[in-house]
Amino acid sequence: MKSIKSTVMTAVVAAAALAATLGTAQAQNNPNHTDGDLVLFFQNPGGAQGANQQLFASLGNTATFFRQAYVDQSNHINLLNIGSQLSSTYGAGWASATTLYGGLGGAWGIDPDITDLVNGDPHRTVYTSRARNSAGTVGSANSSGISISGNGGMTQMAGAVQQQNNIFETLATTQVANIANGVGATIGSINPAGGASWNNRIAAPGVQQQGSAGNLGSFFSINNVQFMWDIYRVQAVDDLSGQFGENDGIRSGLFLGTVVLDNSGDVSFVTNPIPEPGTWVAVAVAAALLGGGTYKRLRRRTATTA
Repeated sequence: MKSIKSTVMTAVVAAAALAATLGTAQAQNNPNHTDGDLVLFFQNPGGAQGANQQLFASLGNTATFFRQAYVDQSNHINLLNIGSQLSSTYGAGWASATTLYGGLGGAWGIDPDITDLVNGDPHRTVYTSRARNSAGTVGSANSSGISISGNGGMTQMAGAVQQQNNIFETLATTQVANIANGVGATIGSINPAGGASWNNRIAAPGVQQQGSAGNLGSFFSINNVQFMWDIYRVQAVDDLSGQFGENDGIRSGLFLGTVVLDNSGDVSFVTNPIPEPGTWVAVAVAAALLGGGTYKRLRRRTATTA
């Protein structure tokens, strides 16, 4: 009898240990990603390579990086390069693959009844992308914008963003990672290629841009642009004291700027059409040199005349 009890107890302990191990594995936190980060994601349905692989990249906090860049009117050029990961996942020709789709999304909380603020954002504040129609004007939206119907729609959208990004949080440990469809990646269902996105809250073509055989030209100081996404911030409430966007309206996207991916895999965020300070320095130096040259020529002409 004691032997049976001992065996049962051993089995229970072993089962508990296994459950704890599995639970720990599932709850693993990616040190390169936290709730509220803006995540760039790709899928390649029908592609010759990587049709069952989805690529994720965490680009930084939605509020303290992207929203703040909009407030400061500061551009961030070449903030991350994902060229090698795109090539290894989807092949060396990823830049001309018309089967490749990519989009972005981030949200830190989804509870409709909680009034907590994180970096000035209430729960259910969503940052998401819309495919840019063409290069257009730097600092201005060139996409169809975002308008969400109903308070429940905001809850569903924020939940869908977190559900998708949690796959990256629990199954990866690096800033850029690919995850196989069968392992649990959910882009195909939450963001079907060319279809309505974030649980059907954003109408087709949704939040993703489709790759093209050529490129989209130049944008700001970036050449050979392959993908361009306008980034919008959508808030569910505007009546919390101290929140960003207080009294500014709800469920309508605020354009923050444009995420750009060039054919080398460099990712940039552009919100201000004015050149960076370094560019102005170069212009000033060039002007000074030109001015000096003109002055010297005038001196020579004056000396010759005298």
